[in-house]
This record gives sequence, structure tokens and C-alpha cells, in this order.
Amino acid sequence: MAESPRRLEAPIIIFAFDRGEYLRRFCLSLKAQEGIAIDERRIFLLQDGAVSRRSGVRYATDAAMAESVTAFRSVFPAGQVVASPENLGIAGNIQRGERMAFDSLEAETAYFFEDDLELGPAYMVMMERMREALSAFPEVGYFAAYGDHRQKPKPTRVRMVPLDHHWGFGLRRTAWKRIAEWLKPYYGIIGQTDYPNRNHLGVYRFLAKQDMAIDKSSQDALKALAAAKLGIARVMTDLCFARYIGAKGASFSEKRFFEMGYDRMEAVGAADLPLEGFTAERVASALAEQQQRFRDFRQHEFDGFLERYGARHWDPDRLVTRDDVSNFYRLFLDRLPEGEQVYEAWVGKKTVATMRHALMGSREFQGRNFR
Repeated sequence: MAESPRRLEAPIIIFAFDRGEYLRRFCLSLKAQEGIAIDERRIFLLQDGAVSRRSGVRYATDAAMAESVTAFRSVFPAGQVVASPENLGIAGNIQRGERMAFDSLEAETAYFFEDDLELGPAYMVMMERMREALSAFPEVGYFAAYGDHRQKPKPTRVRMVPLDHHWGFGLRRTAWKRIAEWLKPYYGIIGQTDYPNRNHLGVYRFLAKQDMAIDKSSQDALKALAAAKLGIARVMTDLCFARYIGAKGASFSEKRFFEMGYDRMEAVGAADLPLEGFTAERVASALAEQQQRFRDFRQHEFDGFLERYGARHWDPDRLVTRDDVSNFYRLFLDRLPEGEQVYEAWVGKKTVATMRHALMGSREFQGRNFR
């Protein structure tokens, strides 16, 4: 008698933007999962919008948004579309998905996917097996089963290794709450602009105050660092139960995709392989490895990186200096300020971004720059 499929209780949150073809491939692979029963009503598409309310910049066409939603509904007609009326960017869209899963749905564990992972037929069964095996280790916050395509593990068993990217992962509510709290200053920095134009230098100066650091400012990278800082382990399988397909996207190019060998990534189909190394010692080792990597970079490389980066970039959220006032007036208004009171109103009191916005919005600037 065939074994009954496992019933999946955790919600599935899918993040999408303008890659309908990728999303359709992901959804079809999720639909084809074996050995597990998924309630379509517990599958949520977090569809980002096209135009930023803050800046007015359009990041995609309305047609691309519609294609994405159609791709999802064609595979999961009972699934739920949670579309944003505005462009939130990657960080904002993921943040609202996390809040929905853990605050609104009150899930203890939720599964999160972007549209650029194609699952093998055993992915969700393996994720459920990992969730059960890791239940004894509350220090584990993230787990995934996409594997390390660079290695050649034994195909007869599954071992636990440190998690790299946050692709197709499970996240525990307790870990999310701690990480979200630690990241409040980060969200405050990146929330001042559209996400693609975030204040990288401001993020790095925030990291300069920490004992761990990284040379990236993405939400994914900062969550990895936050987890290490808080003693939260991130683990995955060594075997690949999915394949990455995101040759085109915000973080990848086709050249990099092929250089890193993702085109050769193949998904394992077996769901009943024995799990080995799911022990407290292995969890502690994975966490220590991740912590040491961030700590070493902060100690040996970060200061040099920040000096080089700071030499080429401004921090728009720093306070205005006297030279800034003079330079801005020359650049935008072709003159110097009339009177010392202008300097007194700005220097040390307002940010560079605030002054730039004020001058560019002034009648004088707009009246002389219509050509």
C-alpha cells in the first residue's frame, strides 16, 4: 500500500516581479512535488508593483506585472495573489511577505521562494524532513535543500552544510523576529530611497560599528550577517534538490551564471535518502564557520574596503558641511548663497539628500533648467 503524502502546514510565500517565464517554471516545479500534499490556498504570490510611489520611477511595465500574475494563476488558480500597488523593491516586498507569514498568518515556520529556483520533485519533502530533524535545534533559523553545486557529495546520503544564499528556504518565526529587530537601523537607511539606489555607504558605516561585516549591502547579505551576529545558524543539504535558473535578474548576469556553473546544476529526485550529520555538533560548526567568516572580514579587510569605497561615494544621509552649501549653490543655482543665514540654516542641521532635494525643487533651479 502506497504511503500517504505528507500534508504541508507551513505557508509558501513566493516573491515575484517581472519574470513571468521564470515564475511559471518555478510554479510548475512546485506543482509537481511528490510525496507531499500542498493546499493551494496556503500558497501566496507577493507580486511587487511597477512604479515607486516615492520617486515616481517606473521599474517595469504593467504588462510584465500582469504576465507574472497570470503565470501564477495558470498553475495555482486557488492560490492567493497579494499584489502591491507600488514598487517596493526586493527588500520591501520580502519584508511584507515575512510580516504576512509570521504576524498575519502566525506561522511558526514558513517557506519562502523567489521566482528563479526550479525545484526537483523531492524538494518539499526534503524540506519537511529537515524541519523535523532540526526541531531539536532552536538555534537554527534558516534551512534549505538546494545544495552546493560546486561539491560532489555522495549521492547515497544527505549531509548538513552551512547555508549560502537564501534560495528556497524555510525560516522560523523566532529567528525572524530577532533578525528583524537587529536590522531596524539597516531598514531605516535603505528606506530613504528606492532599493536599487540605496545608500550603500550608509550601510557600510553602520557595519563599521559592528564586530562582523561584509562588503555587500543587500537585504540577503545583511540577514546572513545578522543571523551570525545573533548566534542563529543557517544550514542546507549538501545534495542539490533544486536548480538555480536566474541567469537574468537583479543580482546575476548570464555571464556570471555560466561562470559559476549554475547551468550544470542538477536536482536529485530521491526523497528517502538517509540524513546524516544532523547533530548539535554539526549545527555549532556551521554557525561558527559563518561567524568566523564575517568576523575575519571585519578585522582584516573591511577598513580597507570602506576607505576605497568612501573615496568614490558620498553618504547622502550625512549632515551638510559649509563646503557642501557653497558647492550645491554653485552646481544648482550658479551662484553662492546670499548671506550667512543660509549656511546657519543648513550646516550640521540637515542632510545632503535633504538639501539636494530642496534646491532641485526650488523655483530658481527649475526656472533656469528647462532646456
